[in-house]
Amino acid sequence: MTVRRLGPGELGALLDTVRRSSWRWECQGHYAVDEGELDAWRAGQPIEETDEDRVWHAYIRRLRAAGILFERVRMLTDPLTEYLRWMLSITHANIEAGEDIRWIDQHQATRLGMPGYDFYILDDDRVAVFCFDEQTELIGIDLDDDPEVVRQHQGWRDLVWPLATTHADYIAGNR
Repeated sequence: MTVRRLGPGELGALLDTVRRSSWRWECQGHYAVDEGELDAWRAGQPIEETDEDRVWHAYIRRLRAAGILFERVRMLTDPLTEYLRWMLSITHANIEAGEDIRWIDQHQATRLGMPGYDFYILDDDRVAVFCFDEQTELIGIDLDDDPEVVRQHQGWRDLVWPLATTHADYIAGNR
């Protein structure tokens, strides 16, 4: 296969192929997909679980019940964007569903040489690189199974994961 371009609508089907592990690097300061929820938070409305949230949390619970890890590191911009402040306030729901989410600041990520794009490592044999437009809308996913590309992304994962702060520790240290 090497590289195959998937449309944004194919992400769910791609994630349903995970059989052993999923690891995600997130480094954008904003994602358009969450704009409605972010607007409600900005307006001071109570944070309510959406249908999309319920589907995601059910997916994570199914993975965990099957013994499949779902790990994620999110990069915190300097200064923090409004989007990331909102994410910090709601991430506990993903943790409760079974995700292991950690945070790392932008300066440390840059020093480590982390890439400036989002990606998943799926089952340690495929990399899914996310492509966004200027409005932070997901426009495509480049799926690559080239062993060298997979090794490069595993190297970044193995470098950043032990240095990233767990969500609980980050929240406890920033109250």
